[in-house]
Amino acid sequence: MEAHSHDVRLKAIDLWKEGQKKAKISRELGVDYDTLLGWIKRYSQEGDHGLCVRYERCGRKTGEKMSAVQSRAIELVGEHQEWGAGYVRLKLLEEFPGVPIAQPRQIQRWIAKSGVRPKGTKLPPVQVDWASKPLDRVQVDAKERLKTKDGKECCYLNFIDEHTGAELDAFVFPLREDQPSCPQGNL
Repeated sequence: MEAHSHDVRLKAIDLWKEGQKKAKISRELGVDYDTLLGWIKRYSQEGDHGLCVRYERCGRKTGEKMSAVQSRAIELVGEHQEWGAGYVRLKLLEEFPGVPIAQPRQIQRWIAKSGVRPKGTKLPPVQVDWASKPLDRVQVDAKERLKTKDGKECCYLNFIDEHTGAELDAFVFPLREDQPSCPQGNL
């Protein structure tokens, strides 16, 4: 969002001096009401100079000097790679009593920006060995003791092509009475 021009600011102050209501000025010029209040306050305190655009106050501050707390946090992580931001914060609270200490999320940002700890994932590396062409490998899935609509138990067996994900075939067949199976409670 761009700053309002100096002319818009002057017009707002002129309308305010003429006695117009602030809500009407805000609507008429398309300026947020709180912004208008800030302009009036700054004009009252500093005169015309208070209406100047102050770009130096916009956005995040970059290039600021690193504080002693911030540099100590990065130093601690460099010495103890396994420490998390929460634990580093506890150590900083011990070392700097009475000094406001950043929350763990901010400490994580400091650590990431410093590059003292390599970026990585929490997940172990996984070797993926999927089929590279259709019918190269087939997955078989079996389900036992499914109940049909009439209440009979059956088994279900389906074959899936690993490369395409297509179902190749499926069979439903009843349980055999003489087939050994574990009782319901002893799976």
